[in-house]
Amino acid sequence: MTALLQSRRARLVAVLGVATLAISVLVVSAAGSSISYYATPEELNEHVQQQTDLEGDRWRVGGRVVDGTITERNGRPIAWEIEGDEGFRMDVSYDGIVPDLFGPRTFVVVEGVVERTADGTPHLLADSVIIKHESEFVTDPADASIAE
Repeated sequence: MTALLQSRRARLVAVLGVATLAISVLVVSAAGSSISYYATPEELNEHVQQQTDLEGDRWRVGGRVVDGTITERNGRPIAWEIEGDEGFRMDVSYDGIVPDLFGPRTFVVVEGVVERTADGTPHLLADSVIIKHESEFVTDPADASIAE
């Protein structure tokens, strides 16, 4: 009886271990497409300065939309600058519909193909724009870093 119980217990533990492993693999593979890593404008600029050939380089870059730089066509934003934490600015062009919360000082993550401008700085031809929500809730805009 004891050998049978240990055998059942061993089988149950083995089945639970396999099920846990299978669920973990499914969770990681499902989350893999939604996990978003992005570079700063400064990191992209450093890459552009070091590379001679940028053809086909795709990047995901995060930064704040610079106030006063949004260019619109037919009431839709098509170009703007984003700024990194260290103050470096880069141009972004986009031919799509931006999210509703898009505007000055909004933190965006843009993804697209990089090209070098005449002055050697990066320009991103974006095909995706995502609004990155702030990690802190601020009740007084005067206290917020985004109100600067």
